[in-house]
Amino acid sequence: MDQALQPTRNASRPVSQILKSFSFERWALLIGLAVLTIACVAIFPQFRTPALLTTMLNNQSLVLLLALTATIVLRVGDFDLSISQIMVASGAVVLQLSLTGIPPLLAVVIGLLLGAVVGLINAYLVVKIGVDSFVITLGSFTALAGVAYLVTGGKVVGGVPDEFVNFARSQLLGIPMITWYAWVLIVLVWYVYQRTPLGRYMIFVGGNRNASRLSGVPVDRIRMGAYMVSGILAALVGICFIGYFGAVDPSVGSQYMLQPFAAAFLGATAIAVGRLMPSAPWSPSTSSRSESPHSSFWGPRRGYPTFSTGWH
Repeated sequence: MDQALQPTRNASRPVSQILKSFSFERWALLIGLAVLTIACVAIFPQFRTPALLTTMLNNQSLVLLLALTATIVLRVGDFDLSISQIMVASGAVVLQLSLTGIPPLLAVVIGLLLGAVVGLINAYLVVKIGVDSFVITLGSFTALAGVAYLVTGGKVVGGVPDEFVNFARSQLLGIPMITWYAWVLIVLVWYVYQRTPLGRYMIFVGGNRNASRLSGVPVDRIRMGAYMVSGILAALVGICFIGYFGAVDPSVGSQYMLQPFAAAFLGATAIAVGRLMPSAPWSPSTSSRSESPHSSFWGPRRGYPTFSTGWH
């Protein structure tokens, strides 16, 4: 009798394994986003238009770029709170240099060098001196805010050259290039994290530095490289920033300070729980930025957008 039941047990085993491997915790965030989207589509006719979908995708692109940048240093177990202010300061420097007659390409190179220098300073003080990364990068954030105010004279500067506007706003298949850049960066960062030894070394370093050193992993070099890449990417996001908005406001750095980290950490609760994956910031950044379209349907109630963003 046991032999007769054996094939049945074997046949049912794959199904049970599939059910056992499914974790609601891994997919709860995406399921919640899907339910929210379906509900909005069913209730609000405006959600059924392609224009609103495109607007939602475009709204989250800048936060998504910064969130992907934030995961680089987070993956090695550190913080880089200065990325949003690197974005603003480098964008302000590039814009002011361009307005003085310097060729845009040279201005971009100088802006990227600014990001690399800030990343190098952060890396040296954190890795070599041993100061806490939270403290150092918060100090860098404050210093760069002063740089942005100094460069812009404390006012909003417009007149962004067409080269930068086209770089961020030119459309491909009806979607601005800044959104395409974010999606391309997702693929690139995913490939490095999941398909290269460097990506595995980064997760080892973030998990246990002493064990990584004993295993022969160049811990200090990887950590310093993460800060350098983070600074350069943040400066590159600054180019997209000035092109997309067509101006530089030196005060907006604080508005983008915590959103990327919120997206990165919320993303670590989905799909690959506990790991900072490049695809992870996409769903939380999308849901947090999607509040602006549907919040308007409830009327202009003061405080609702802020409450909705925090809830998301």
